[in-house]
Amino acid sequence: MTRLSLRAPAKINLNLRIVGRRADGYHDIESVVQSVTLYDTLEITLAGEGLALEVDDPAIPAGPENLVFKAAARLLDRLSGRPGLRMRLAKGIPAGAGLGGGSSDAAAALVGVDRLLGLGLSGAALHAHAAALGSDVPYFLVGGTALLTGRGTEVDPLPDAPPGDLLIVHPGEPLSTAAVYAQLQEPLTLAPKPVSISGFGRIPVDLVSWVRAGNDLEPHAERLCPDIVRIKTMLAGAGAVAAAMTGSGSAVFGLFENGAAAAGAARHAERDGFRAFRCRTLDRASYHLGQMLP
Repeated sequence: MTRLSLRAPAKINLNLRIVGRRADGYHDIESVVQSVTLYDTLEITLAGEGLALEVDDPAIPAGPENLVFKAAARLLDRLSGRPGLRMRLAKGIPAGAGLGGGSSDAAAALVGVDRLLGLGLSGAALHAHAAALGSDVPYFLVGGTALLTGRGTEVDPLPDAPPGDLLIVHPGEPLSTAAVYAQLQEPLTLAPKPVSISGFGRIPVDLVSWVRAGNDLEPHAERLCPDIVRIKTMLAGAGAVAAAMTGSGSAVFGLFENGAAAAGAARHAERDGFRAFRCRTLDRASYHLGQMLP
């Protein structure tokens, strides 16, 4: 095998609680996350010399600062003879939206390079590489419904959430995760304070209940991107049974009773000048089954 292609699915944070600030400057969180049927696609080819990445979105860097490049380089650096890799990334997930596109791409690169080169890395080894790349990256080795804790690198798989129709709406304005977290003014907390999210997930809970637990970053992101409030209001008016910002924003998702209702809301969002993505929840088995493309 000299070439393979992988899907890199997006995620939404059904809720997100800031537990405290760590001594290393990161924040401890608790968040129930869910993979969805919105994808980037990564193609990796064994060819030539060195490492090269091509991205179809000119706004996204294609050099060593890209997480896909970093992920592949981490694995190649541990080989005595460095094979040449050519990678092409097709973006379907908007960047700076809180949907985890860059992290999902990095996890796909780890999985793809491992398989293409026959490295046979263990799950623990892949997790260690993923955690070194970024807080969300380990989750994308798992997929489905999961509880993230610590700085987001601790992943506890949960029973799959019930299937659901979603509409993700992006205002067209990316948000920097660092800029949103900089809005937090809480004191340093070395020991996590108790929160309610950790009680979720041992038995299936409906999506609406999870979303109504809230996202602590939402009011901070709204100060940087007021369209978040507009989108939530629009989704509620268009029939969403629950709506929330995902991650650190700027995308907002709405849960709908069926695909027809989501389609109607998508038309409304596009008339208002926003980008709209209809999708569904993605269970863990389907996540892994659909990751490798023919």
